[in-house]
Parts: sequence; structure tokens; C-alpha cells
Amino acid sequence: MGCRSGVKACSDPNCAAAGDPQGLGAYSVSPNFRTPYFYNYNLQIEKGLGNSAVFQIGYVGSQGRKLNIVSDINQAGAFTHFGHILQLNTIGTSNYNALQTIFRTRAWRGLSSQFAYTWAHALDEISEYRGQVLDDAFNLKADYGNSDFDTRHLFTVSGTYDVPKAPWATSGLTKRVFNGWQISSVMNWHRGQPSDETLSGLSLIGNPYAGVSHNFDPSFGTQWWNPAAFCSPGGTACPGAANLSRNKFTGPGFGDVDLSFIKNVPITERVKIQLRADFFNLFNRINLASGVGSVGSVCAPAVGTGICTTNSGFGQVTDTIGDFNGAPAIGPGEARNLQLAIKIIF
Repeated sequence: MGCRSGVKACSDPNCAAAGDPQGLGAYSVSPNFRTPYFYNYNLQIEKGLGNSAVFQIGYVGSQGRKLNIVSDINQAGAFTHFGHILQLNTIGTSNYNALQTIFRTRAWRGLSSQFAYTWAHALDEISEYRGQVLDDAFNLKADYGNSDFDTRHLFTVSGTYDVPKAPWATSGLTKRVFNGWQISSVMNWHRGQPSDETLSGLSLIGNPYAGVSHNFDPSFGTQWWNPAAFCSPGGTACPGAANLSRNKFTGPGFGDVDLSFIKNVPITERVKIQLRADFFNLFNRINLASGVGSVGSVCAPAVGTGICTTNSGFGQVTDTIGDFNGAPAIGPGEARNLQLAIKIIF
């Protein structure tokens, strides 16, 4: 295969010969590459409460071993004639532990519902190996911390209520208008997710939540972290090395209440038309972005002290969760909106 015009090949395997191009990047796969594997385990206890309710509590765990991680094996400059040499390794680990509880009712006086709470903790070195490179190729555990998707507390409620038939609706018309109604709701609250998928290179010198109200400011969003709690090493406020671990702090939490009114109109024995009015984010809560990159993490240090300032938007959340995830203005979590729909069910 010939080289494209303008591409010059190295005459020496290490590009060390005179006239060889310098500073080239390379990508490799470790000779010790192995197949990743997982251990999954759980223990569930379930108790029936009468004829229409069930309570369940359980532990769920998972461990990942030999997970894919990309590192720069030329980070120390051992191959002097090359630039970055990225290598795909299988040295990563992950751990997930969760307490899960569910209370479920089945058709109790027309109400079917479920209440669920989960406490969970996920840890790893790199959550998305295709998008990130290990911070320190020679110290894998320096990146070990909360996973990008770590969500500590999650509470959900869902329910459907079949509105009783109107006893006075006896004609064909009144039955179609006043019977066959349902009210359905889904509620979801959870804590925020970590924002820094790699080491920030900063030091923690205070409480990042002290002195910030988390109030929404239309001019930029919300000041989520206090910049004065962080500093760039080398200044008088933090002369030592960086000490802030990966994914140490989380972004804003999420809360959403959706409500639906449903009317089922029978056409034949097997066919019916369903009319729906779905209200998303009924209470119009402002759900700010959470997760990787949601909180500004570029520190503009003050001269001398090295303490971070808001000049670069550090610690600020400037987007809503829907727009941040590529689905602005519609659906759960965005500004209150209404969806009208007609379905044919057969």
C-alpha cells in the first residue's frame, strides 16, 4: 500500500533516524489484553401484605474486572521521538452496591401503585473508556472514585387509578362520556451525579457548598459550588500538590411529577380508542443539568493565592437537564408542558 501524498514514513522503528518525522502519535493494544468479565449477585426478601400488597427489600451488587482503559504509555517521555502513545489495556475495575426497596399494590380499590427507593454507590477508574484517557498511566488507582453515573438516592412513585363507573350513566352516550377514565402519575426524585470524570488538578481547601444558596439566576444559571473552596496548586493558599479526587462532588438533583388523564373509548370487543392528556413536570420545577461536564470546572485562579474565581464560570451550572442531554423543552424534567394524544389499541 502506498503512502498518501505528504505522508512521510519513518525509516527507523523508533523514528530515531536522521530525517525521520518527530513527535508522531501512536495507538496500540496491550499484548496482555484480556476479555472483561463481571460478577453479579443479589439477595431479595419479599413479603405479601394481604391480598393486594407486596413489600420487597434486597441487596444488589456487581463487580467488573479487566475492564477496558486507555492510557498514555509515553506519559513519561520514554519514547523520546514520539508524542502520545495511547494503549488499550484491560486493567480497569468497577464496583456497584445497592439497597433496593419496593412497595407495590395491585388493584386495591381501583388503585395500582409502586413506591421504590434505591441507595446505591458505583465506583471505578474510568466510566467511559472511549472518551477518556487515564490521568496517570503509572498510578491506576489515582483515578479510582465515584463513577460518572453514580446516583446515591433514587425515589420513584408510580400509580394508576381506575375512576369508578358513574352509576347514573345508563345510556350509551353517557357511558361513553363518563365511564372508562383513568388517572396516572409518575414521580421521580434523585440526587445529582458527579461532574468531573477525570482528575481536575485542584486542591480542596474548604466546603464547596458553604456560602452558596443554589438559587436560580436568569443571567447565568446557578452557582453550585463555592469557588473559594478550591485552589490551583502553587499559590500561597495551596502550595502542595493537588488533592481533589475524581468525581468528588455532584451536580444538582432531579425532581419531576408527571400526571396523565386517560379516557378509554371501546369501539368493538377488541378495539378501543385511548384519549390522553399528559402533563410533564406538573409543578414546573427547574431541573438543572447534572452529570459529566454539567458544573463548570475550569479554574481561573486569583493571582498570588491560586484560589479559584468565577471568572471562568467555575462551579456554575448554566443549562437545564433536557437541553444538556440533547432533548430541550419537552418531556419529563423540562419546563411544564402538555401532550395530547390519541391511540388506537387493538
